[in-house]
Amino acid sequence: MNKAFLRFVVFFSGFCLMLVQLVSGRALAPYVGTSIYTWTNIIAITLFAIVIGYYLGGLLADKKNGRFTLGATLAAGGAAAVLSTYLLIMSDQFFAMANLHIATRSLFYAFGAFFPVALLLAAVMPQAIKLELVDLTYTGRTVGSLSFWNSLGSIVGTAVGGFVLIQAVGTKQALFLIAVSLMLLGIIVAKNAKLWKSPLGLLAGLVLIGDLFLPRGCVKETNYYCIRILKDATTVPGETRFILRLDHLVHSYVLPDDPGNLGYGYEQVYARLLAMKHASGDAFKTFFIGGGGYVLPRYLEAYYPNAAVRVAEVDPGVTKINYEKLGLNPGTKIQSVNLDARQDLEKGDGPYDLVFGDAFNDFSVPFHLTTVEFHQLLKSRMSEKGTYALNIIDDRRYGAFLASMVRTLRTVWKNVYVAPQADQLEYGRNTIVLIATDEPLDQEAWNKAIPFSHGKKTLTLDSASDMTSVILSPEKVDVFLAQHPEPALTDAFVPVERYLAPVFRDAY
Repeated sequence: MNKAFLRFVVFFSGFCLMLVQLVSGRALAPYVGTSIYTWTNIIAITLFAIVIGYYLGGLLADKKNGRFTLGATLAAGGAAAVLSTYLLIMSDQFFAMANLHIATRSLFYAFGAFFPVALLLAAVMPQAIKLELVDLTYTGRTVGSLSFWNSLGSIVGTAVGGFVLIQAVGTKQALFLIAVSLMLLGIIVAKNAKLWKSPLGLLAGLVLIGDLFLPRGCVKETNYYCIRILKDATTVPGETRFILRLDHLVHSYVLPDDPGNLGYGYEQVYARLLAMKHASGDAFKTFFIGGGGYVLPRYLEAYYPNAAVRVAEVDPGVTKINYEKLGLNPGTKIQSVNLDARQDLEKGDGPYDLVFGDAFNDFSVPFHLTTVEFHQLLKSRMSEKGTYALNIIDDRRYGAFLASMVRTLRTVWKNVYVAPQADQLEYGRNTIVLIATDEPLDQEAWNKAIPFSHGKKTLTLDSASDMTSVILSPEKVDVFLAQHPEPALTDAFVPVERYLAPVFRDAY
């Protein structure tokens, strides 16, 4: 085989190997999120597959070395790449009935869907070395040269996948392109079109044809999320509510023509805080950590027209989908910046009177937005009487994340309040609002505050909407903290995935 062509083969196998690793991270996100557990398993499974692939590829090279074997390996890798789409779908059905830790669940997903393709791509290198190595005098040069081109392919595959391909076509289409390319390359390398007529070739052809008819899961796939939009008819004739899903989380319920409709209970808690702090005509500055469906920013624009609204939404795809699919007015006064909130705050804007945190995507928590250091930065960008409200997910049976977040906020603010949207912290997965401020909260004013949404046609989805006025007493919070010794979170110690792992296990 021509040396230049053989180098291209190992380059392309390395390219596809790292591209598959990147794609697997995005492909698993709708099922298990993008926590440290997910990426740890993806990297570990890929490395394990490479180790086994090198060993088996070496055995294959010694026993059945030749162009046909190398070509068949490449084609099999392509078949495995497209089969991973089916395996993910089937795995989701199976694991829906299993009560597993998030680390275990993501391990099974990663192994079942992506181990085979990584193993087959790794098996290319030993065969390529055996094909070229005809003189032991040049063993070092041969191995070094092929390793160089294989590693270079991995670097290019990482860059192309991360910066271009996944955003341009999505994970399903990326896997399809990898599969087709590897199969075609396999035929060329094998110099035998009969490869298509083998059982492997027939299976691969059927899989490829079937893949064309699999539904595309995402309206838009970005480097951050698989974005999906669903329509849901409301109780009002002719009115449609849009549902925004980011990966596996229903993030927002949006009624473009009814900004007073706040679907989630925590959004109604935010609306109560607004009503307590400000009259409709007040001028004040707000900052949103995360945009999602822009539900509360739209509410502010409609009912507090003099308020300045700035939204730090890290994913430009989420902002774009709000304009294109969710009815956000192109002439809105809402100021969107597609930056991580911490980066935006570093720029020094403000001071903000109210800050709302809504960047935690179910169990995929951006840990750098939970720490003492982040909240010290945030407070430095707020007015003297500024108030910060954020929603988190936890379960009273465990409570580690809630306890650590309360202690973290207490490190920075004088007063931290817990609003569980119930008369107490309840068992099971729940959304809980935390309110941090140096100025004590006026309980009487809080109880009397009437959000605008309560005077409109509110189609709430939260059965506990009448409990949005409940604030736990400091004594109850102290009792809870005494039962949960988890420390405040810092940039050096922030094990949020471990704290939330049992909550995930019970919820999914």
